[in-house]
Amino acid sequence: MRARVVALHPHPTPLPFDAEWEDAAFGAVATIDMDTEDPEGLRSSLLAEGVSGGVITGPLTDSPARLVMCDVDSTLTTTEAIDLIAEHAGTAGKVAAITEQAMRGELDFEASLRQRVATLAGVPVSVMDEVLPRMTLSPGARDLVSTLQGAGVRVGVTSGGFTCLVGPLAEELGLDFFNANHLEVRDGHLTGQVTGTVVDRGQKARDLTAFAAAHGLPLELTVAVGDGANDLAMLATAGLGVAYCAKPVTAVQADAVISFPRLDAVLPLALN
Repeated sequence: MRARVVALHPHPTPLPFDAEWEDAAFGAVATIDMDTEDPEGLRSSLLAEGVSGGVITGPLTDSPARLVMCDVDSTLTTTEAIDLIAEHAGTAGKVAAITEQAMRGELDFEASLRQRVATLAGVPVSVMDEVLPRMTLSPGARDLVSTLQGAGVRVGVTSGGFTCLVGPLAEELGLDFFNANHLEVRDGHLTGQVTGTVVDRGQKARDLTAFAAAHGLPLELTVAVGDGANDLAMLATAGLGVAYCAKPVTAVQADAVISFPRLDAVLPLALN
């Protein structure tokens, strides 16, 4: 099987195969094309050496990605939007605990989302004007988006967060697609309910598939990036699934792993 091995690291370090590090904005990257019958073994050897990266097989070994789809909270941004809103509701501790359980895959996402949103009942919707500036982009996020789009790659996000925050962020970055959950508002206050289809792990995969199909993009040339259990179906559906600063349950199932906080490290995996 033909494969492209991509190693990523903030600083050059010894590699378990014969390749040279080259400078990159996030640190260093090394690539090598080879034939292998054990791509998982190669990937494991990288991780054992403390090196991020992946072993790319299939069409992405010869062609760059046509679409990159990212999670938002703790991926495109360093923050969890619902935690920021919960600070205004006085429920931050309770919400953070539920979020962590859900991202580890210990709770059903939709049920946990509804539990967390219920704690926000009565919060003025005007609070979003204070929360939005606190949604901090991950290091390298702007460079990732601009470089991909400059190379003709479409970039989208699908989020378990909320349209009132994800929408303005997507507009600011000039993203090609976004989807998130809708918070119900009545008389200028949150009701503690979400409306419409919940963006859970299944919906994230459907978002990737639908957007690719709408633009005639083969799934084999898509890359998905996320950190939690809610991203697993999307990562599995894409031509390459990338776990970014991820929970262990996500990292062990992804095709590639970036364990250091630079989102532009996705670039050598998506472009060749």
